[in-house]
Amino acid sequence: MISTLAGATSAGLPGYRTIESQSNHRRGLAAALVVAGLMLALVAPAAQAAQGGIGGGTAPPPGPKPQLLLFHGGSFLFEDPSFEPSTAERATAAGFVPHYVTYPLEDMPAAVLAAQAEAKRLREKFGVGRVYAYGSSAGGTLAALLSGSGLVSAAVAKAPVSDLVSWEWPLTTYGPDYEERIGLNLAARYRLSPLRRPAKSPLLIYQGRSDLVVPPAMNEAYAAKFQKVYLWSVPGGHTTERTRPYLISDALHWLERTAARQARAAAREHALP
Repeated sequence: MISTLAGATSAGLPGYRTIESQSNHRRGLAAALVVAGLMLALVAPAAQAAQGGIGGGTAPPPGPKPQLLLFHGGSFLFEDPSFEPSTAERATAAGFVPHYVTYPLEDMPAAVLAAQAEAKRLREKFGVGRVYAYGSSAGGTLAALLSGSGLVSAAVAKAPVSDLVSWEWPLTTYGPDYEERIGLNLAARYRLSPLRRPAKSPLLIYQGRSDLVVPPAMNEAYAAKFQKVYLWSVPGGHTTERTRPYLISDALHWLERTAARQARAAAREHALP
């Protein structure tokens, strides 16, 4: 499923509303709106406390806080030092307990195994329905693989490499031996491409429309193939979230709402006789 995230604020997202300024001849209505806004500001903190800070429902989601696996980018060759500083506070603000995964570099199959092992560990400790993932670029590919296999209940991926078979950018950037450097033969590229695997859990992808590293068409095809894969097309290139950090917050709040809905649905199912 494909949608467009336009503008420079969260107002462009589904579920957000904006109030335009009133014209001069309707100042009375504008004043009434100001009064209503002040009243809402007074009651909002209590309402937020009642909601448990996550999901926007009328009661806190049952069970422990959702656990969030986070995977940095870097083409499976490097670690992105900007990743943790840009996501740590935002993950916590969205109601998650963050877990930064240090996965093997220059060995994508081993990186996938490390991601799977950490997801299984958290599922055993906190429950199978309480583990989520967020990843950027190469880390987004790991998050997408966990989501596709159902090892996390939902995930967000910023510009993941969803089709390793057709990805040409690293061949000109790192050299024609790039696949060998990260431990991939042709069979492994097919096997570890999220586009060519099932998609069991919800996955949100957000990607800059001017991305020159991961072609937007790659993830457009991914979202078009699976109902549970959602694509937000946003301004900017491959590192758009560095200049537009609100994109990280918006994506994590989508994951927050998804986690809350899933927790409440599980509680209702458990309560059935």
